[in-house]
This record gives sequence, C-alpha cells and structure tokens, in this order.
Amino acid sequence: MIERNLGNIERLVRLLIGVAFGLWAFMQPQLNGIEWLVIMTSLLLILNGIFSRCYVWYLFDVNTNKKAGPSSTSIC
Repeated sequence: MIERNLGNIERLVRLLIGVAFGLWAFMQPQLNGIEWLVIMTSLLLILNGIFSRCYVWYLFDVNTNKKAGPSSTSIC
C-alpha cells in the first residue's frame, strides 16, 4: 500500500466535491451512462478523502501531505 500523500485541505475538498457529485447524480430522474460515470468518480473522490491516498498523485510523485516524515523521497 502506498503512503499517505494528500494533505488535510485537499482531503476535505475531495470529500466535498465527491459528495456533491454523488448527490447530483442520484437526484437525476434516470441514471444513464453519464450519471454512472459521475457516481464512480464521486466514489473515488470520497475514498481518496477518507484514506488520504491518491494513486494518480503517486504515479506523478506528488505529495501534498505536510506531515510526511524523513521516509518520503522527493526529487526537488
């Protein structure tokens, strides 16, 4: 498992956006392909916010967690 790479502000923003997208999708009269895509995206954002890990940021070696200890490696 990867180490935590999301800061608290980014976690909160991802949670809020994920919940907002999920609510919007479920308020639609019919769930077609776009709504299911939005639901999946909102689920991923909510899970990122809860566990403070983002695999896309891991691939690009981005770490917004300020509490990262000496074990974190950085190129810059």
